[in-house]
Amino acid sequence: MKLEHILDTIKYGELATTSWEDKDPQIINFINLGLIQLYSRFPISEKQVLIQQYPQISLYRLSREFARTNVTSPMPHKYILDTPFEPFMNDVMFITDICSERGVPIPLNDTNDPRSYFLTSFDTLQIPNANEHETTFILYRAKPLYISPRVEDKSIDIYIPECLLEALTTYVGFKAMQSIGGEEGITQSQTLLQRFDQLCNEVITNNLLGNNVNPTNLKLRMRGFV
Repeated sequence: MKLEHILDTIKYGELATTSWEDKDPQIINFINLGLIQLYSRFPISEKQVLIQQYPQISLYRLSREFARTNVTSPMPHKYILDTPFEPFMNDVMFITDICSERGVPIPLNDTNDPRSYFLTSFDTLQIPNANEHETTFILYRAKPLYISPRVEDKSIDIYIPECLLEALTTYVGFKAMQSIGGEEGITQSQTLLQRFDQLCNEVITNNLLGNNVNPTNLKLRMRGFV
């Protein structure tokens, strides 16, 4: 979806009766915030990365400084096994699942299971008794691409399903009214926030994004890892 289409929808929709026509940078900033909200709520962009285990390393942070394709990084152990065709982009929002190289799910944060790995932060995995002969697939919810508020090319593509467009524009309206403040602005912003939650719930209830009951194993099988 083009940025200009989203901007027009906002300007002639939620912000049609306000004086935001010439405030694209502020609106784009609100679009960025709205995309983060939607990407965190819905599986809009899910990715996986393969890491090599090292016995001397227990904490594996998904940061580009540990990516094999990052030739400028001085890190001695680049355990993220990305490729020039699919480089790791430092876009982790949060980790969702872990699988062995054979596609077997690995339990997470289960102190009662000796096989369990642990999440120490949104982008860091702890592997007890790491084995240099093992590689691990980490699946994660990816962040949306950041849009510069000063971008001149409004024809750039924004990756968002059509069924979430109204939720995005409603969230932008909420942030705009919230920034205005005052009794009227606060009242309108709360109404728009409630509408945003309602729209998100409708997408979930009506399964508008589809229903994949086992995306982890399916992805690995499709790529030939099992």
